[in-house]
Amino acid sequence: MNCCESMESKNRKRINDEIERQLRLDQRNANRELKLLLLGKWSITQGRLPGTAESGKSTFFKQMRIIYGNGFSEKKKREYIKLVFQNIFMAMQSMIKAMDKLEISYGQKEQGELADLVMSIHYEKVEVFEDPYVSAIKTLWGDAGIQKCYDRRREYQLTDSAK
Repeated sequence: MNCCESMESKNRKRINDEIERQLRLDQRNANRELKLLLLGKWSITQGRLPGTAESGKSTFFKQMRIIYGNGFSEKKKREYIKLVFQNIFMAMQSMIKAMDKLEISYGQKEQGELADLVMSIHYEKVEVFEDPYVSAIKTLWGDAGIQKCYDRRREYQLTDSAK
């Protein structure tokens, strides 16, 4: 059947076969790829994924590591504990600042002193969570003014993990 084909026809068939082979190869490679939406670009200098705040990038990577890795080393666990403490301070400081902007008063006047104590610490420098800060944050969290401020959290930036 191929004996009567012209040279041009043979050339077209060869090109077509080559294209088909490349398409099959590309499809096989595509099936092996894992595609992820990272919501930002990796920054080597910052060692993190910048992007949309609160989009779940860090949570996603932590979950993948727990599920598919060997969990966390003791060093990583300590780092995450420190991060939790820092997040607690950051959230409470955000609410304290928002109370002023939203013109919300504390349920009890004495809470202002506790708020000053919590605000006196730079949250990124928090290493441990100890008294008197534990007591201050617990007491402030129970305050009616802070709860009202928390209920209005859509009016200012407060992390989802704040509660």
